[in-house]
Amino acid sequence: MGERTEVYAGCCDDDDGYRSGRTEEEEEEEDEGSGRARDGAGPGLESLTEMDEPPVSLGSGLEYDLWEGQFAFSGGAGHDCPALSPWDSPRDRNGNRADRIALNKACNHLSTKRAKILKLTELLIQVQMLQEQMSVLADNQNHSDERYTRARQENATLQASLKNSYENATSSIRVLMLEEQLREVELRAQEKLQDEERRHRELVARVDREKQLQVENCAIRLQTLELENASVREEAVRCRTQADKLRSEVLRLEEEQSRCEAALAALREELEIVREQERQQQQVSQANQQLIEELSQELERLRIEHKRTLEELEERGSGVSPTAHEQLRAKFTQLREENKRLQEAHDELQALLLTRSVEEGRNLLTGHQSLAAELEAMSQGE
Repeated sequence: MGERTEVYAGCCDDDDGYRSGRTEEEEEEEDEGSGRARDGAGPGLESLTEMDEPPVSLGSGLEYDLWEGQFAFSGGAGHDCPALSPWDSPRDRNGNRADRIALNKACNHLSTKRAKILKLTELLIQVQMLQEQMSVLADNQNHSDERYTRARQENATLQASLKNSYENATSSIRVLMLEEQLREVELRAQEKLQDEERRHRELVARVDREKQLQVENCAIRLQTLELENASVREEAVRCRTQADKLRSEVLRLEEEQSRCEAALAALREELEIVREQERQQQQVSQANQQLIEELSQELERLRIEHKRTLEELEERGSGVSPTAHEQLRAKFTQLREENKRLQEAHDELQALLLTRSVEEGRNLLTGHQSLAAELEAMSQGE
């Protein structure tokens, strides 16, 4: 088995084997394609496009049909097998480095298998049968191309329809979202309007209450001011009446002052007269007092003489005649009566002087204006 063998591997049932022969760039493209499919472009459209590529020949020895799942060998034996993997995808023909590494790994595995195939010559018949199957696969290549073209067209149609459906669905969803937003906006506007109406009603009610309270306060203030005005008017009338009374009282007091001044002048004249009379009475009293003292001295002298006379008479005894004795007794009685009369006159003069002094003091104190007030007025006037 020294012929060169080419293997076409395109199995799409095992996803892990299919992904092991792809590069990182292809995996990123597939991830982006799957992301776009999840965004609404339709699931599996990019994978259908990649899987619908025609089978690629990896050499002149072996080919594999994606649709029939059969192998066919072509070319002679004894050639070295290239480094190919049985699970490589149709994208390995791009010649990327990662693909080459994967193909080398796969070819190493096939080299070990070839050693076993060389030892088993009895499998040659089966290889020939596989070659016949490969010829059948070559015949089916045209059918697969037609199916691939038809699948691409159907895929394009499906993509267009899915795109339209996605656009329609997106438009419908957008319309529904806009309607929902519109309903929410209407609800919020209605709630806001209700809140504003409630707030305005509360504000109007509060303003009405404040206005009512202000009106009541103004009414109470007006009543208070009216009462104060009435009281002020009454007070003004009373003050006017009191002023008239005070004015008349002032006039009366002025007249009374004039009358009092005249009375004061008269009282001053009377005071001078009374003082003069008092001075005269004092002189008379002093004269009476002097007379009383003289009479008292005379009485005392007569008493002493009478006593001395009695003593002389007693000493003389019967030498005095009864006639002289009677005369002396009569003279003594006369002197006693005169002394008594003088004593009574003295007492009467003392009582009269005291009475006149008391009456003058009472007149000065109980008069229209007392002497102390008169003296005070005179000092203030002076």
